[in-house]
Amino acid sequence: MTDSPAAVPLRFAILGPVRAFRGAEPVDLGPAKQRAVLAVLLLNPGRPVPVHRIVDAVWGDDPPENGPNVVQKYVAGLRRVLDPDRSPRTPGQLLALTDGGYVLRAVTLDADEFRARLSRADAERQAGNPAEAARVARGALDLWHGEALGGLAGPVFETARNRLTEEQASAWELWAELEVGHGVDSGLISELGRLVEQFPLREGLRAQLMIALQRAGRQAEALAAFRDAREYFLEQLGAEPGERMQEAHRRILRDEAVYVEAVDPWAGRDVTPQVTVVPMVSPPAPSSPAPSSPAPAPAFPAPGAPAPEMAMPFVLAPVRRDVRGIEVVVAALLPIFICTVGSWIWFAWAAVQRRTRHELIAAIGYFLGVLAVVFLFSVDPSPLDSPDTSAAEDAALMLAVLLSLTAALHGAILAAHPGDTRRARARRDLARQFAAVNPDGARQAGIGRPDLLRAFDDGGLLDLNHAPVQEIARLRGVGPGEAQRIVHDRYEHGPYRQPADLVTRGLVTAPALRRVERWLICIPPG
Repeated sequence: MTDSPAAVPLRFAILGPVRAFRGAEPVDLGPAKQRAVLAVLLLNPGRPVPVHRIVDAVWGDDPPENGPNVVQKYVAGLRRVLDPDRSPRTPGQLLALTDGGYVLRAVTLDADEFRARLSRADAERQAGNPAEAARVARGALDLWHGEALGGLAGPVFETARNRLTEEQASAWELWAELEVGHGVDSGLISELGRLVEQFPLREGLRAQLMIALQRAGRQAEALAAFRDAREYFLEQLGAEPGERMQEAHRRILRDEAVYVEAVDPWAGRDVTPQVTVVPMVSPPAPSSPAPSSPAPAPAFPAPGAPAPEMAMPFVLAPVRRDVRGIEVVVAALLPIFICTVGSWIWFAWAAVQRRTRHELIAAIGYFLGVLAVVFLFSVDPSPLDSPDTSAAEDAALMLAVLLSLTAALHGAILAAHPGDTRRARARRDLARQFAAVNPDGARQAGIGRPDLLRAFDDGGLLDLNHAPVQEIARLRGVGPGEAQRIVHDRYEHGPYRQPADLVTRGLVTAPALRRVERWLICIPPG
């Protein structure tokens, strides 16, 4: 006699595509939206999730008219495949409906297993068993089967994916430290090179690659790896590598043994790698005691107080000159110089850069205007050498002049207010990655603080946890009253963990958040 399907335990996976297994057999989770509903519940195991949050996470800006009914249909489909022995029309035990929303109970999740294995690897390392710790850490990393929550789009899934990816990167740093610690071979150097390409902002991985190259007798390549890292950080972030990585570089220049100790990434500590130096000779004794550490600054300064002077952990490169003035001139003169025919060109380019409908609609409108001018000239019955102009020619000339002047003025106004651009989006992505890796450095660099004088271009980010009320009030659709409530709420109820907290705390509506969420970041206080 075989066990019923429900008697075999279920396992869920989000470190890759969302999947479920009953024993060793995969479970068919149904259509993509049904898997997305399951993913929202898996991200909140054992906690009720309100229906409106499921709708916002799965459908985003395009929710169905009968969202709760659609969610109920997908939940019913999940119950059929996950709990097949449940009698119809009886309350679900695995996937239940409570007063607070739907809740998924007794979940065995690969992300939890990943963290448990990493904790065991760290315990083995602390016990002095680096080989076993490296084996367990690699076993944890083998649980990954692609990008976390693969195939799912939307702010909720992106936030969870970024968090899981940071945990994965920290785990790789731990594994790299352990492997470099007990031997270096060409295969390990190749693997470290791949990891640096996958996680280019993780200084710990770059430092381990430098150390591995030095220990393999390839000092010149180790120094070249530092130069490559420095060029990348200056080009992409406008920042020098961190002091600890520079210290490792100086030690390699002096041919001193050095290793980088990875931190425990699952204990909520700083993910900046700690560099420990083992000199070839005994260092001189310090001539004076180290000064005592100053008292830490408060996480949130009093409203209206001046920003504290910050000691920068790295040197910021100057921001490149803004080309907005050149773009305004091009947008204004292009329709006139090419005689109306190209009045749509700048708007089409701006639509591609900014990904907004306004410029696209304008480009289509001006292009249709150009076609109208061509049509009026083509239907003119008079000969080309006629001294008199026909009514069609007069209309075409008037329309051409009107199009040229309108497109020039319209383009100049839009170019002077650039909105979002591809370059700004790339800068925001890099700044978010840097803030996730090094929140202390992000705070000191002024990421998300347009009120500070700074040389760092973060693509227009605004930090909800540190920006003053006047900057928050500049957000589209957020007035001074809402901005004041946002600042007051972070004082009263603590910092924001993610922009979605503005909705859950009742400070803004979900549509209002969607309009500005791309510019928001929540850097944790020190």
